[in-house]
Amino acid sequence: MPRGRGRGRGGHRGRGGRGGRGRGGARSAPASGDGQAKEDVQKDLDIETHPKEFFVGVVSTEDHQKAQEKNRPRYAAALAVLQKNGVAIAQNSRVRALAMALARNDHELADALLKNRDQFGLPEVLKALTLLDSGRQVRVLEKKLKRLQLSDSKVNPRKLGKLKSDIDNLTALKPPVGSASGSVCKHIAHWAQGFTTEELEFYALHLPKEPWKKLADICHFHPQKDFTALPWFLPFCFGEAAPEGTMVARCRDVTRENVNSLIEEYDIPYSHLKQLHDALTEDSKKRIAEYEDKLDTVLWDYEDLACKAVDEVVERRLTQGEAVNLPSGKLLERLLTFKMLRDNVDARSNRVQGSTDKACFLPRLIRLAEPRLTSIQLPLEAPIVVIGDASGSMGVAIRTSTIIASLLTAICSARLVFFNTENRDAPFLPETVEQVLELAVTTQAAGGTAPAASLWPFYERKEVVKTFIMVTDEEENSNCHGHRFAPLYKMYCDEVYPARLVFVSFLRSQHASGQMVNELKGLGYNPLQFRLEGTRPDLSKLDNLFGLLSAASATFDEELEETEKKIKTDGVAKVFDALKKELKAKAEN
Repeated sequence: MPRGRGRGRGGHRGRGGRGGRGRGGARSAPASGDGQAKEDVQKDLDIETHPKEFFVGVVSTEDHQKAQEKNRPRYAAALAVLQKNGVAIAQNSRVRALAMALARNDHELADALLKNRDQFGLPEVLKALTLLDSGRQVRVLEKKLKRLQLSDSKVNPRKLGKLKSDIDNLTALKPPVGSASGSVCKHIAHWAQGFTTEELEFYALHLPKEPWKKLADICHFHPQKDFTALPWFLPFCFGEAAPEGTMVARCRDVTRENVNSLIEEYDIPYSHLKQLHDALTEDSKKRIAEYEDKLDTVLWDYEDLACKAVDEVVERRLTQGEAVNLPSGKLLERLLTFKMLRDNVDARSNRVQGSTDKACFLPRLIRLAEPRLTSIQLPLEAPIVVIGDASGSMGVAIRTSTIIASLLTAICSARLVFFNTENRDAPFLPETVEQVLELAVTTQAAGGTAPAASLWPFYERKEVVKTFIMVTDEEENSNCHGHRFAPLYKMYCDEVYPARLVFVSFLRSQHASGQMVNELKGLGYNPLQFRLEGTRPDLSKLDNLFGLLSAASATFDEELEETEKKIKTDGVAKVFDALKKELKAKAEN
């Protein structure tokens, strides 16, 4: 419970009295907390030799602590350079990095992390504090277990088993150092004070209240002092009603019957109206398109709002020079969607059925996106060949895979080929965004899967290619000239050139292991792999692919050394502040 309304809900407790948390003294233990107990953790990594792995793999909390203590500048530099290059930092890494910075009383590093709300938001802060608080929770549960075991009355064995399981899970989470001390909680309270009225209203309207309740339970937030921007926010999280007349009070009761009248009166964020999109009138859709602060929101949810009036608003906002700051991958996915709507492309057959007047703003949006998408630079060694999978097994992923293959071809000035049971050149080499989209909506998926068919011509001609990029679902079921891909790739490396191999893999799940990559690993190769779900490929993650390709290059090591030196001379705070400004400027441009 928030401070000022009783310290905790189970009884009085202060900073030093850790015994009365919640109704039973301790919350039920999470199954695996931030996942450390159940993940395949890489052990004994050295920050000097494997800095990247601390943030893109699964590394123990203890190793994060050791890395921060052994070479803090290199640790922080690795995180900064990965973020700069657009690499997705694993959540378990973010949680453990923050937890160990707090545990070590490294206020400068902790502040640098907490300022990046996109990467270190409420979920990461709560997980980090839960990690640090796990030792206290273990002690509370052990006392409870002992009381039950010594009790004269009969205790349900399932209850004892649950308690023991919770203790085991929390013990596995327990960090090597640190706790949710008064100093740590004060630090997090200061972080909470930085939320604006708009941000807290967004949490109140759209997001679960339980995380805030759990964090308040650990840190004893003061509802007024720690949430000056919205003093009623924390009591609201604990069940009190929002004050009369506030947008939160009105909008929590939005229904199909009153949604359109409320939109006339309030600028309600569309994220709160999304579930009622089919009840919106055309006038309401137009008004939403006009009042939403960011055009990105209208483009992201275009299918819900699509109508002629909204098209005209989008066209007008683009004409007036409004920026579109969607991630490159998401922007490309939106362009593809608008192209399919405008050309009336059948989603199953990928056939154009005649143009329509929908998404009239598409040509202007393409012109806006062109310099941004085609100016992406990837440090890949040329000559480069992109090999696209056009076999029948690709199914719904064919458009996404083709657009990725085409875009990589355009940015890298690469050669593009496709395969099913045979190899074929692309009908044309895409050089513009419009050509990338055109190829994506006209490429058909059919036939068997023989990826070796596209590698064979280069092997047969002994043609030197320094980088092969495979865009495939890895479901190889046919040979080419008696060879499958992995053995043929070995022959190519042994007899022609040891080419670098990159896989963009469309798999049954994002954590599945691909057939072709496994076979290559069995031969001693370790290709760079980027995974997407085959049934629901998400182009918005394309920026992560660009980041991974950049991080795997020699220039990454150079950037790392340079950033490490800057941190040693200027400090973590200054370097991370500069990075934040650079990323913001990059997004705006």
